[in-house]
Amino acid sequence: MNIQPLYLTALLLFGLLLTACNEEFGSQSSERSSKETDIEAPVLERPLQKEAVTEFSVVAFNVENLFDLDGVALFDDYRQGYPENLLAYSGHKLLTKLNNVVAVLKTVDDGRGPDIILFQEFENDFSPPEEPVKIRNFLAQHRERSLKQMLSGKWREAYADISALEWMAKAIDDAGMRDYNVSVAAPKALESGIAHVNAVFSRFPIIESKTHLIPQARDIQEVLVSVSGNPLWLYNNHWKSGASDPKREPIRVKNAKVLRRLIDARLKADPSADIIIGGDLNSHYNQAQLFPEIVTGINDVLGSSGDESFASTDLYNLWFELPPEARYSEVWRGRRGTLMHLVLSKGLYDGEGVSYVDSSFHALLVPDINMDALGRPLRWHAAGKTGGGTSDHFPVLARFRSGPFEQAGELSDGTDALDFEIPLRYTEDLKLNFPDGGFLCKLSDEDLAPYVNKLFRAKVKVVSRNPAVLQLSGHEWPAYIPDDKLYQRFLKISEETELSLVIKPGFWKGARQLIVEGFLKP
Repeated sequence: MNIQPLYLTALLLFGLLLTACNEEFGSQSSERSSKETDIEAPVLERPLQKEAVTEFSVVAFNVENLFDLDGVALFDDYRQGYPENLLAYSGHKLLTKLNNVVAVLKTVDDGRGPDIILFQEFENDFSPPEEPVKIRNFLAQHRERSLKQMLSGKWREAYADISALEWMAKAIDDAGMRDYNVSVAAPKALESGIAHVNAVFSRFPIIESKTHLIPQARDIQEVLVSVSGNPLWLYNNHWKSGASDPKREPIRVKNAKVLRRLIDARLKADPSADIIIGGDLNSHYNQAQLFPEIVTGINDVLGSSGDESFASTDLYNLWFELPPEARYSEVWRGRRGTLMHLVLSKGLYDGEGVSYVDSSFHALLVPDINMDALGRPLRWHAAGKTGGGTSDHFPVLARFRSGPFEQAGELSDGTDALDFEIPLRYTEDLKLNFPDGGFLCKLSDEDLAPYVNKLFRAKVKVVSRNPAVLQLSGHEWPAYIPDDKLYQRFLKISEETELSLVIKPGFWKGARQLIVEGFLKP
């Protein structure tokens, strides 16, 4: 007699009962698994579906270095105790970071927020408590004080013990986005050199959660949730960085092999399993086309493709839902990138369980919160008293429902994968009305912070070409010109020449500077 289906059905029902007893946020759950071979997935018998059809949203969100305030960090930028340093991390800056992340999340479902969030880049807590903190207990303990009161009011030493995960949970709860269960990957030792962990927030019951080691990257989270009595498997990832560096691809290949073994085991146990692979794979959807001479993790090993009929592979990448020019979640050195992903199994296209809502995939772009005037991410910075920006990645969202898949348009065949990266930078033919940046000179360094990385037009005089120094409203600023072609053009301009430029203010090694984005037409 095969007892696995009965066992896992019982486990599912027990998990539903357990979660029903939780208040608002469920407890953290993590089980480490370092074994990378002979992975076996138990057979999970689908319970009978009697509930009404439920539509829900799933978001993958890399929040770029969401660190706590204990001062124990791998990065110097997040160690406290340097009040004279303009860029020193603080409670005020963490508050800005959390508020901006929440502002992006609240654009989903009329302020209710996503039903499932796959987070990346919470700080790996190097000073964890002896016993894992229960999120619901943490929120109840701090119910009387708002996030703003905690982070901008009188500092309490006990706040240093609050992890990035808990701060995020508090921010989400204060914003009225409730009823999440939480699972976080197990922390690693400081000697690991791994600065971040992944976390899953789910309004659906979390039945079980495991973490799986991958080489030189963040652990994969494998999380089972129950959607209207149907099992949905989530795989939350953050692979090795450096998508544009082919020398790092062998590490991502190793990352992909672990994930592929997990998926194979799950599909062997249930060929129609409903699976969502999400997170920051540090790979482009068309990595194989960009680097045809090497084996790629995402395409060649994992098998992610644009074949929505699943004739050639068993995993469909939702970037193919969009036209090529709209496929981006990052802009790196003036080129669009697709490091954030939601990848689906064919079980989400069948007639039972959970299904993808066709054509629902898109990135979350919020002007002035996480997106600049050119449509690029407003990445996080720590300048001034408050810091600013959100993340160097746009989150991506897709919608799902319980019930059969309903086709809304033509299925992708995956033949429009590009073999180049589309640029996204300022050019003189863009008809954009940038605000005048002359006022920036009147601001103190602290007051300048809210304007960092935002675009302005400016009339300047060239003081020096190498090093680049510009005079704006009578004040001299060091300048940085990241685009090489633009820089070569600048070098040919005589000193004392007056120019009309597109600029953004920034800081380099604690000193303010102007970053030149382009020349305005005379």
